[in-house]
Formats: sequence, structure tokens, C-alpha cells
Amino acid sequence: MGLNKKFLFFIAFIFALICFTFAQSEYKIEDIVIKGNQKISTQEILNMVGVSKGANITDDQINKIKEKLDNSTYFLSVVINKLSGKSGIILEINVVESPFLIFINGISFQGLQRISVKELQNLIILPAIGWTTDERIWEQKRKFMSTGYFSKVDVNEVKSGEGFIVIFNFQENPVLEKIEVKGLQNLRKEDVLSMIGIKEGMLISEDDLMAKKEEIISSNMFSKVEFNITKKENKLYLTINLEENPLVSKVGLIGNNKSNIKDIQAILSIVGDISENTIISKSSIYYSEELISLWKAKLLETGYFKKVELNPKRVNERSVEVEITVVENPWVVAIDVKGLVNLKKEKVMEVISGRGRGFLNDNYLNELKEKLLSTGWFSSVDTKYVITPNNYAYITLTVVENPILKSITYSGLRLIPENEIKKYCILKEGDFISDDRIEEQITKFENMGYFSKVSVEKSVENDKVSLNFIFNENPEVKKIVFEGLFGVSEKELRQVLLNKEGLPFNSVFLDKDVQSILNLLQSKGYVFASIQNVVFNNEGELIFYFKDYKVEDIQVEIIPSTETSVLSFLAIFRRPTDKNVVKREISLSVGESVNIEKIKSDLQRIYNVGIFEDVSVRFDKGSTEDSVKVVYVVKEKLSGSFNFGGGYATDVGLYGFVEYKEKNLFGKAQQLSLQLSLTSLAKINYQLTFIDPWFLGGRNAFQLDLYDKKVNVTDATTSSTSTFEKAGGAFSFSYPLENFWSISLGFKYESITPIESSTMTTSTTVGSFNVGLWRDTRDFYLNPTQGSRQAISIEFAGGGSESNFIKYNVDLQWHLPLTNRESSISISQQKERQVLSLKIGFGFEEGNFPSTELFTLGGTSTIRGFSDNIFKGDTYLLFNMQYRIPLGNNLYGVLFVDSGSAWYRQDVTSLTDIKFYTGIGLGLRYDTLIIPIRIDFGYNFGNDPIAPNTKWRVHFSFGDIF
Repeated sequence: MGLNKKFLFFIAFIFALICFTFAQSEYKIEDIVIKGNQKISTQEILNMVGVSKGANITDDQINKIKEKLDNSTYFLSVVINKLSGKSGIILEINVVESPFLIFINGISFQGLQRISVKELQNLIILPAIGWTTDERIWEQKRKFMSTGYFSKVDVNEVKSGEGFIVIFNFQENPVLEKIEVKGLQNLRKEDVLSMIGIKEGMLISEDDLMAKKEEIISSNMFSKVEFNITKKENKLYLTINLEENPLVSKVGLIGNNKSNIKDIQAILSIVGDISENTIISKSSIYYSEELISLWKAKLLETGYFKKVELNPKRVNERSVEVEITVVENPWVVAIDVKGLVNLKKEKVMEVISGRGRGFLNDNYLNELKEKLLSTGWFSSVDTKYVITPNNYAYITLTVVENPILKSITYSGLRLIPENEIKKYCILKEGDFISDDRIEEQITKFENMGYFSKVSVEKSVENDKVSLNFIFNENPEVKKIVFEGLFGVSEKELRQVLLNKEGLPFNSVFLDKDVQSILNLLQSKGYVFASIQNVVFNNEGELIFYFKDYKVEDIQVEIIPSTETSVLSFLAIFRRPTDKNVVKREISLSVGESVNIEKIKSDLQRIYNVGIFEDVSVRFDKGSTEDSVKVVYVVKEKLSGSFNFGGGYATDVGLYGFVEYKEKNLFGKAQQLSLQLSLTSLAKINYQLTFIDPWFLGGRNAFQLDLYDKKVNVTDATTSSTSTFEKAGGAFSFSYPLENFWSISLGFKYESITPIESSTMTTSTTVGSFNVGLWRDTRDFYLNPTQGSRQAISIEFAGGGSESNFIKYNVDLQWHLPLTNRESSISISQQKERQVLSLKIGFGFEEGNFPSTELFTLGGTSTIRGFSDNIFKGDTYLLFNMQYRIPLGNNLYGVLFVDSGSAWYRQDVTSLTDIKFYTGIGLGLRYDTLIIPIRIDFGYNFGNDPIAPNTKWRVHFSFGDIF
């Protein structure tokens, strides 16, 4: 029992803690993160947000920030997330910039003469330098026009560098040079000008000036108003001729009984003294027919009088006295209530106590009636009254009580449980029930959205009523369908919907469902997507039809690299990159909907061409409202390298080599690699490689290798090194299939001559075909940050060659981002991820094969910490795991574990016969403009068979092992 109490107490404590946490409406901002901005800087957005780290913020303030960013017209969408931090919340603001942004390099004001720029300063909403939109520019024009200073404002945009200078051309209104006012008696000139808001020296058009005449007429202070305007040299001269109405000096009252002169003074808002039944005015009230009509209407509106007459009397040219004659309505002295059954009279009188004595009129009676009916106690209230000769009124209210609710039942429910219905019930047993109350309940049920009709059956017995609400449920949602949208799973879409399969269709939820889907799409990066239509058909299918912005045009902008190295003398092999190199990697096509994920894949493919330092995309406004121009912007990087060197060796004497690599041959993204070495024995070795990633105009990669080279192989068991000369060539073709799959076919023919070998004494030849199949979803081929690669290859040797074998090879690798895992981030943000990479390699071969065709492990590309290629056999198994951390400035640190082994199957009878070798270590990667450079420090635990005393080994190479 004690344990149960403790458990219940613990659960209650956790529940209370959760409730308290979620009840907090104010948060401390630990950090503010802006995502999705490409053109508008983070600082500009922070300035618009107007909050900073360390400040406290409420949900209402967060909503206002979103509203402010939405109203700026800079963004298609704004999604603000509150993420939990160590000491508060991280405010994550995800924005999607408008494709119609314009960069302003400056603002020019032309045509100003009397108005200075300083006077317009408070009206300027555009940045002097920064981003804006056409909508914002036209809003600026409207602000200038609203001042009344200008008859016309033109806007021009002039190209300047990467942006525009916005030029406002102003045409000022004429100057109101002089104003003359004639005919004034009680008023001053300043009073008239202040009344209509004009003054000498202001800018105003003739039309606006004439509109001021109507303002004077509407004041009812003048019987005559004339405006005479003269224009000379863009200057206006105004003469106003006025004839003032007389002033009301006294107001008298006749015929009143219960009302008095103070009531009249308050109703008519007259400032003055009271003498008997007369008001002596101390304010300037100008007499007019409109004034008499207004006063009469005000007096009748009070309900005090059944008749009112106002008789003006002209005292002199400047004064009028007004006599008011009234006939009062009857005065209510008593109210009685009849027809009560379940209610006491005292309770009813409490309701109408605030409406006791007063003047009898229709409003008075209707107010009494409405007060009683609004209680819900009565189905009807009848009013009768008796008026005495001395004008007193006695009122009798005859009421019919509503029945009392005895019970509530529900019928017709099939899919909606009764408990859900009861949550929306506002009626209670024992209440007085009126038809209005029942209708209110029906409306409440209908507003749930699940029902096409809600009706009620009433069963009345004496003064009790039983209600049975009958529900006609909407058709069942049997299936929810999403048409025209790809990339977001139906499961994710269904999770945000309030309409569910198996429940009646709910029209009330539909608007919320549409908004929830749009929020989901925007958060997933489908920023141009919109819901075009939603249909619920007779088959019970709820279908969402989607529409997106269309691609009107696709353009490519290439920013060339600047050659500053000694390679400039090899410019004959280099040309500006052909735009088709970029275009052929673009899967987006004109006429289709803009798909951010597809564009991102395009950018990754373009980047993986390997000749660009940076790639990005820009959206320009199309010719129609629902179209955009997509501009792919790429920046070339240096694509060539040149190396040379030499030395002396005992076996060959003096030697030298030269190597040239070009990854963008003639601007076609073709690769050429040539290495030549020459010894004092006049022996020339060479390696020539040519790669065309788009062979014969299609996505068919072609590679050609020609070589005459020396190969050294060290045997871990004997510690001996064999040297061979390989001469021959190879070519291969690869072709992409669907869903990231590709296939390749290659042929190799080479002659192998032993120079120094204990295992091979005669020359041999190898002619082989190679077939490969792989699936590659990596984002980058060099330094991948996410995705995987699965590859299998089979090599067949035989035919006319002296070797006859089959070699099988499997390569599996996965790359898992540990930071910046969002799918909508940019390429530069992807490259800053922390990544865990895993690789498994396995292979075996069978048949008659030379020792140069054995699998070899160890060293730079397989098991770091060991000598290169010291483990060999006809079978191998390899594991690699590496954790990469960005250090900044294109520098990365890595931690790695490598383990594997190569063996001859004939020497292995059980798994215990296989010895695995493991190396661990750390390394550095530097991403140069041409190719990543790596240096690794591997530790082998003293298990290197060649050098058991060397536990640490340094490996220097290019690229990475993945």
C-alpha cells in the first residue's frame, strides 16, 4: 500500500510539474537562430524582430513577431519554433524569402523644391541600402501621396551594380500663397482656417482646396460660402466670402412636468445659466435649420416626450431665441406581474428593478419585455397599461412560463460517441427551457461540424419537458487522398489533420486542416506549394488537390575563377565552363511546379561535378503571378594541378617525374590525368586517364586508362616486397538507372612482368570484363555528409588472356549527420555537419589469377596505422568507422577505427583461423579548391607484421577512404 501511495504521489508530482511548465506564458530567450534566409542578412531579420538574447518573451509577442515578418512582404512564409535550451528557449525563425526581392543600392529624390527630404524622413519605410519588394516600393509611393504635398509621384528603378537605385520623381502641388476671409462678425480668420486645416505657404491642389469649401458648409455656421481661387506661376490666391448665421442667445421650455430645464440643457449640451425655465447661452451656437432639426431629434430620442416643437425668434441680425414646447409621455408609477406558476413575483421584480419609474413609451415597454424574455423563464410576455387623467401610467405584465427540462436523450449517433456530445451540451435538467435556448443548443451541436442536421423532439407533460436530440451524421470519411504532392509521406500529412478516416466529415475542421498542411509543407521546404481545392466526394473520399508555382524559365549564371598560380601557362587545356555542364545536371524542367527538394538535389549533383567552389539558386519574378524564374548560380574553382619531382634510387639511378591533372578539360567537366616518369636507364613509365561524365551527350560516364607503371606488393608473412611492371589499358561505361541505381561495364587488358618477385617468375597477361551495380544516395561524392552507397561488382578474366578467374567485390557505406540534420539547409550548412561514416567491404575470387590480382589491405585507404598493402589473399573483409568534425575555414578533424583482414580460403578451416588487424587514430582534412587533402595518424597496437616496433604511422593522401 505504501508503495502504491508513493507511486501515485510521484505520478501526481510529475503531472503537476508538466502542467506548471506548459502553463508558463513567458520565456527567457537563450538564443535566436535564423534559418532559410539567402538574400536578407541574419542581422537585418534580427533588427526586424526587435528582441535579443537574454530578454523575456511571451507567446503573444512571438505571434506579433511572426505577424510583423509576414507583413514585411519579404517572406513567403514564416514559421517560428520554440526549442528547449539549457537556460531558456531557443527561438528558431524559419523563413522563406519572396522570389520578388529587390536589392536597393540607394534612394534618389527628384523634383523637390519647397519640400525638403528631411520633412519626408519620417515617412520613409524603404532601406537606404538593403532588400525590399515592389509591393513595398508602391506602399512608399502611397505614403508620399497621402501627405497632400504632391500632385504626382513617379517611381523608376535604375540598375546599379548587383541592385537598383529607386528614384522618386515628385511633382509638387501649387503653393497657397495668400488667403483672404471676408464677412466675419463673431469669428476670426484664424478660426476659419483652423476649422478646415489650411494655412498660407502650404502645398495643396485646387481640387483639395475646393473640398475645404464643403467642410465650411457642413459646419452649419454660415448661410453663405464662396471660394474664389486665382492661380499665378504655380501659386494659389484664395478669397473666402462668408455670411455668418445668428447666434442662439436663449432657449426656453414650455409644457414640461416631470422633466425640467436642466434635463434639456444636458440633452442639447448647451453651456449657460438657467433662469426659471430658460437657458441663457454662454457658448457660440450658430442657428440654422439643421440645428433645429438636430435638437428636435435629440429630444424625441429620450422617450420623455410624445411631441416637440421648436420656435425660433429673431431678436436682431446677430441673435435668435428658441422656444421649445413639449408634450410629455405618461409617467410610470407602478408595475404588476401576472401568470407566475413556478417563479415568485419577488424574483421577477428583481430583474426589472432597474427599470422602475420613468416615461412610458415603446422603448420602455420593449426593454421590460426583453429583460424578462432574456432570462429564459418565459415563452411570452404581454404588456398592458392604464393611463390616468393626470398622465400617470400603471403597467401589467402577463407572462407564460417556459417548461422545466426533465431529461435529455440522444439518437442517430453512429460514429460519434455520446460522451463527446455531452461535452457540448449547455442545457441542464431543472432549467427553464425556451425555444431560443433549444435553438442555441442545436447550433452548438451543429458547430461541432460532424452533422448535416440536428433536430429535436419535445415531449411536454404538464410543466415538464423531455428533449430528444436527433443527429444526422455527415458521410463517413472512408479515405483521405492527397493529389499532386510528392516528397511528404501521407502518414505525416494525416498526423496533422483533425478530419480522420472512420469519422464523419467535419467541415469546421477543414480550414484548420488546410492551414496545418500548409504549415507542414513550409516546414519541410515545400515553400511554393498551396492547396488548390479540397473535395469530399460521394464515395467518402476527402481529396486535397495541391498547386505550386510553375517554373517559367531556368537560367544558369557561372562566376569564373581567377587563375593566379603557375598553371596559367596550361590555359590551352582550359576554357570557361560550358553552361550545358550545369544544365545537364538540372532535373527541374520548365513548366513544372517548383520543388525545393528537387532543386537541392540539382545543386548537390552540380556540386558533385567537382569543378565548382560554391553553388546556389536564386528565384526571380516570372511574367505571371504564379511563375518564377529559377537561376542556378555556380562559382568555378581551380580545376588543374601540376606536380613534378625527382631523385636518386640504387636500382634505377637518377629519376624524375611530372604530373598534370585537369578536371574541367576545355570547359566540359571532362577529366584528364597524365603522369610521366623517366629514369637514367631511359625507361619511361606513364599513366594516362581520361573521364567523360556525359559520354556521347547522355548521362553515360566513360573512362579510359592507359598505363605502363611499376607496382610494389609487400608480403606480411615473409616481409618481402615484389615489384611488377604493368602495361596495358582499360575502359568502362556506366549508365544511371532509376532510384539512384547505376550499372557499369568495363574491359581491361594488361601485361604483367615481374621485375623482382618470389611468387611470379614469368610474364602473364590479364584480359577481363567487369560488371558493376550500385545505388548511391550520398549528398557529396567527396566528403559526404549524409546518404549511403551500396555497390557490387564482378570481374571475369579469361578468353585470350593467360589468367582465368572470377572476382566478386561488395562495398557498403553509410553516412549519418549528427548535427544540422534539417533537410532544408544550404550546401554550406551541410558541409558544417558532424558526420558518422560506416563502411563494410567484402570480396573473394576464384580461378587462376596472378599475385597482382589478389586483394590487398593495409595502409592509407584500408587499415590505417599499418604499412600499405601488406595483407593479401583471395578473400577479404574490411570495416571502417569515422567521425568527422568541422573545425572551420575548410578544416575538419576525424576520429577513426579500421579493422579487417585478407586471407586465402584454402588456409582457413574455421573462423578462428582468421586474424583481424585493427587500427585507430585521428586525422585532419583540408578542403582545398581542387581536392581535399588528408593526413591521418594511425595506431596499430604493435601488430604491424612488417614493423612490429612501429605503433604509430602517418598517412598522407588526397580525398578520403569513403
